[in-house]
Amino acid sequence: MTTTAKVDLFDPGFNADPHATYRRLREEALACRVTIPDRGEVWLLTRHADVLAVLRDDTRFSTRAMVSQGAGAPVVSPGARGVMALFDSFMSSNDPPDHTRLRALVQKAFTPRLVEEMRGFVQDLADRLLDAVHERADATGHRSMDLIADYAFPLPVTVIMNLLGIPEQDREDLRRWSRALARFDRSPASAEALTGELVPYLDYVRGLLEARRRAPGDDLLSALVAPDRADSLSETELVSMTFGLTFAGHETTTHLLGNSVLALLEHPDQLARLRTDRDAMRWAVEEFLRYDGPIELRRRIALEDVEVGGVQIRRGEVVLVSLAAADRDPAVFDAPDRLDITREDTHHVAFGRGVHACLGAPLARLEAEIALSTLLRRMPDLRLAVPRDELQWKPSGLHLRGLAALPLRF
Repeated sequence: MTTTAKVDLFDPGFNADPHATYRRLREEALACRVTIPDRGEVWLLTRHADVLAVLRDDTRFSTRAMVSQGAGAPVVSPGARGVMALFDSFMSSNDPPDHTRLRALVQKAFTPRLVEEMRGFVQDLADRLLDAVHERADATGHRSMDLIADYAFPLPVTVIMNLLGIPEQDREDLRRWSRALARFDRSPASAEALTGELVPYLDYVRGLLEARRRAPGDDLLSALVAPDRADSLSETELVSMTFGLTFAGHETTTHLLGNSVLALLEHPDQLARLRTDRDAMRWAVEEFLRYDGPIELRRRIALEDVEVGGVQIRRGEVVLVSLAAADRDPAVFDAPDRLDITREDTHHVAFGRGVHACLGAPLARLEAEIALSTLLRRMPDLRLAVPRDELQWKPSGLHLRGLAALPLRF
């Protein structure tokens, strides 16, 4: 069964609570057609089995040229063409063998062993950030914080900047550029709108890479521009790789931390359970990823006519797979809308599957485990500072879902 659903994926109301809509779509149709501005109708898959089938099938479903192909209105400005080329060069926008080549150049930095060696650095950073919150509260008498601005953003962005070798004083610039990137929906109009904000970032990255060529350090960017790898990446690929690692290396974890804390505050029984069993945090993180993970949708293009879950998808058609919907599919998860930190069926797809599974998943898990454990230990009486319905979610670019701010009292 196929339906054409009237779902505005860019609507702030949908972005604030998409799960009711996804529940209805799962129940009503095997797949549905939704309209995307500048792209027309696309497929939307919401069932776990169908989402998994598409994610694992890189021979019949492509991520390549999702930006430039079928773009609709022509892109006329050189700046916008540069933005589109940047996204076309992303590791996640390429299929094997290019994807395999690009991934091999950086995946060694994210192995579980090397990530575990960063535990001390992440723990020290978490404590320093909360020290600053406490010091500010003591000085003003207001014991409050914005979890996103004070903790969930600076922690992962500082970690990835340290890994890449980006100066910490540039953190706020990266935040501004990340906000711009989050609004990019891969349409020509979006590229034109973001040119003024993203082109300066591209110039910044090129300067950073040139500085590493002149004076290499012990960081990932220096390794990528090393003389023995001079032929491994083109200049566009180098800039795109830096851009992608910087954004993906913090934005997903920022949203994961914000979504997880909100979920715990809305489920006081689970919060109390976690406080009495700190060893459960590692497994609790998997439930947070399933319950309200940071990556909502993935795009694919059908390379041939293919049937998925009884629905015929034609060659060239765009397919959106909803990781958020799949991870609340009752066919896979018992009581899927209930947060349960003791849940054992952790077959979530929050980090994707197949060749495009999230490269930084081990680092995101470590950061979440440490950040959340430290927060609950040091601020045991956290509570929302505003009503739930006043929380603001970041504008959706059909990719990530997270809070713009999370005001808390402690």
